[in-house]
Amino acid sequence: MRGKLALAAGAIAIAFLALYFARPGATSNATTATEGATATSTEGSGYSLIPEGLPPAAAAAENVREMMARAAVGPVFIAPYPWNAKEWTGVVQVAYDGREVTASVNMSYTAKFNPYAPVLGYPSVRYGCDPLFYYCSGRAQPLELPEPASKAGGVLVLSYSVSPGDCNVTDFSYDIWFNRGGFRLGAGDLELMLWLYYNVDPSASLPAPYWRYLGERRLRIAVDGAWQTAEASAYVHLSQGSWSVLVFVLRRPVRSGTVAVDLGQLVRAAQETLNGTPIDLERLNLTSIDVGMEFDGPPGVRLTCSYAIYGWSAEP
Repeated sequence: MRGKLALAAGAIAIAFLALYFARPGATSNATTATEGATATSTEGSGYSLIPEGLPPAAAAAENVREMMARAAVGPVFIAPYPWNAKEWTGVVQVAYDGREVTASVNMSYTAKFNPYAPVLGYPSVRYGCDPLFYYCSGRAQPLELPEPASKAGGVLVLSYSVSPGDCNVTDFSYDIWFNRGGFRLGAGDLELMLWLYYNVDPSASLPAPYWRYLGERRLRIAVDGAWQTAEASAYVHLSQGSWSVLVFVLRRPVRSGTVAVDLGQLVRAAQETLNGTPIDLERLNLTSIDVGMEFDGPPGVRLTCSYAIYGWSAEP
């Protein structure tokens, strides 16, 4: 019995990885011109990645054909991105009202593209040259992407609130991409996630054997203005045929508040965690930084959840 279970687990792992790394946008060679506007200065020395006073905008998906919908908001773009929902009804939307960004999920599904992935989509705000959308947003000082990963620095400050509703919130997270240039993703490239909030046990969302637990790490973050050394669990999947994924999961998730992340220290922590692996951040560019919510839930029921971003800025 144990041998049969091991074989079944191996087959599931292979299927999971093959489908996970076939997410829409991950293999196209298309190119696009840079669009969007420069960020505006906020009080102090930071620059707002979501400026106030711009025209309202929204991007929504109600079917598979609208999966890659997007809308520009100053130096970022917003996208519903329900990448793993195959057969479903309802709507996933991200909207900007001239001041803040809200994302909402109101849907029911009967089938996923990858039934093993604990994710239906990632409604998100995206900054930089995004390798999944083959699209470059605007550029904002002091964080002008792409840039060498070795030069990554400054602080990202995010004010937000997550309303889990009826969804399994796999994560509300940063999704940070490193590659060797352009929109290509391949072996040796890296997706780095920082899970700020979740309402599902991470060990269930990141199961062995396709995720390997690497122990605990310390990250420099501030919650509501108080800097601290936060404990984070590290999980990795190393791929020889596609990009690899490293996930840092905050041991104390933050459902709402203002969270500041020391970007340079985060990248250094990633490099230290990956020592001894084929991934070398010194040879890669930091190309895109996204923030959003991976959501899931059982089939055949109405799933509703949302989040709001009240401010997102980059500071030296």
